[in-house]
Amino acid sequence: MHRSTANSLINYSLFQTGWFACVLGAAAGWPWPAAGAGVILVLIHLALVRQPGQEARLLAFSLALGLAVDALHIHTGVLIFTGGTLHPALPPGWILVLWLLVATTLHYSLSWLNNRYFIGALLGAVSGALAYWAGVRLGAASFGADLVPSLVQIGLSWAVVMPLLLFIATRTAADGKVSVYRLFKEHLNP
Repeated sequence: MHRSTANSLINYSLFQTGWFACVLGAAAGWPWPAAGAGVILVLIHLALVRQPGQEARLLAFSLALGLAVDALHIHTGVLIFTGGTLHPALPPGWILVLWLLVATTLHYSLSWLNNRYFIGALLGAVSGALAYWAGVRLGAASFGADLVPSLVQIGLSWAVVMPLLLFIATRTAADGKVSVYRLFKEHLNP
């Protein structure tokens, strides 16, 4: 297996494991352990990256953006979370961890989106709405509005969010090269 493929598979596996841990844990009524499991996966990611400082800046931006975007969805009544929140106007910890997990993919398994802002917006709109819908279907949250308006609002927010995340990812990337984990000997050429 080529090291870039292995690198992407490791990264995607960490993300996907975290997504399921957070969403299924929250749906089962364990929002704080779910968030903790997700944080452990983020920490594993940070332990594997070659430039944790740059990666941490990207994750911090994503966390702040997630806090604002999901607080907007709560405020407008589109999303309802039943547990794991410190305040009813704020998103729960487990969903904020999901924002960190999404950011962990931007230099790695989603690096092919670098400088492809339009494709990122389309992907964000569709996959963002579908991810929230999946979380609702699994019981981790609920929509406070009808399905279609909820998905449209979430999709539109992710159509804006994803290009912003991609922009910050390019600003925090290592010399324009595809990032690889410490498990591999050197950076790959793009």
